[in-house]
Amino acid sequence: MIQSLPALRRQFDSEQKQFHDFPADDPRCLQPLSLEQCKKQAKQLLKALNQGQAWSRTASHPKAESLQADQLKLADAQLIIAREQGFPSWPKLKHHVEASEMAARAIQSGRPDPLDGQLRTLHIRCGTDVMYKLAVAGFRGDFLCFADPFIQGPVPAETDRQRFIDIRSSFIANSNWRLKPQAVKDLTADYDALEQIGDYQRVCFWFEHDAYDVLVFSKLLHFLQDRTKRPEQMAFICVDHYPGVARFNGIGQLPVESMPLLWQQFTPLEEHHIEFGRQCWEAYTAPTPEALSQIVNLQAPAFPQILPALKRHIKELPWRADGLSLSERLTLQILHEQGPQDGAKLFYHWYTSVYEPLAFMGDSSYWKVLSHLVEARRPAIELVKGSSKPIDWQVSLTGFGRKLLAGEGHWQSHNDYDVWFGGVHNRTPGKLWYWDDEIGRVIQA
Repeated sequence: MIQSLPALRRQFDSEQKQFHDFPADDPRCLQPLSLEQCKKQAKQLLKALNQGQAWSRTASHPKAESLQADQLKLADAQLIIAREQGFPSWPKLKHHVEASEMAARAIQSGRPDPLDGQLRTLHIRCGTDVMYKLAVAGFRGDFLCFADPFIQGPVPAETDRQRFIDIRSSFIANSNWRLKPQAVKDLTADYDALEQIGDYQRVCFWFEHDAYDVLVFSKLLHFLQDRTKRPEQMAFICVDHYPGVARFNGIGQLPVESMPLLWQQFTPLEEHHIEFGRQCWEAYTAPTPEALSQIVNLQAPAFPQILPALKRHIKELPWRADGLSLSERLTLQILHEQGPQDGAKLFYHWYTSVYEPLAFMGDSSYWKVLSHLVEARRPAIELVKGSSKPIDWQVSLTGFGRKLLAGEGHWQSHNDYDVWFGGVHNRTPGKLWYWDDEIGRVIQA
């Protein structure tokens, strides 16, 4: 459903809503950069480098191999500090800090500039996590949440829209996320809204670098291959970091004053982006993963921002070595190394914030991973359900789980398997598609 951001701002104020803030010591919490602090750090770094200390940090300097300790200047130290924070230069860091402070002051005043006010704009995101933040930050356009968790369940190459909606809504209902009639209603409304994007002058896609976002983005790009559906202008972000955030999982974790800074990073969406997105979607929805395997091994993709997510997600296929997906193996590894624990600590702390190399699942998707590991003839984990809430479940390894980690067992040798990966329906009996990490491609065995 398309919603007005000014109306959402009025609702935010009238209902006295509050944004969630991470604890200051949480690695997902933004630690705002201070220009004075960065200047102080640069002087301290220069002193250390001149004395031949902290030399490993010069790796961030573009001329690291030719640097000499007695010839380094303050500008060199400032450049190292800037590049460590993800900026190409010290002036770029300085601009970011000043722009952040200006945005914060404007938002606190209650009268931020309407950054998107020049054109009738639709903002599209695969969730509602930034919806109110955009409204409070002063954006004046409309907002569309287009969220279908394509990371799980059947995603076949179905051209009939209603048939596709029926397949996805059945999966959502069977996962106990929504009743099927509501899922059908919601997905139908989302697809109806897509038909309206050509009525806008500009459409902006707010995405990050993980598989959940990238697969939704690919679906939208596949939709936009029809030129008659397109607005006059299109732009996107696909963010993989943010200065001052140690553990960046997504733009939803950023505070409201970050939204105007992200707006400055938008890039025009061009034909080669749309074409590569189309290829990715068709590869993901194909009945075999061979085309996707070829895409993730491209050396110079046309849309490099979305490739890391696909490289990570293809590893959700069972691995040839033990029959586990990467998320399943990481779960067993956590329980082995950190011991038995409740679902909340397992997912929110260890899995999402420490072990997972590219976080892409929400908690409801992760509970499905746990269910798969326990609802089997020979389970890899044990769940003690003290309540109906997965966050309260007590999770521990079984003996078979330990054997799997030790390389002494294979999941499909002891358990039935019936799992969808995009358009691939992997099920026993019969051959399965596996990810072979040693050779970096898929195989059927």
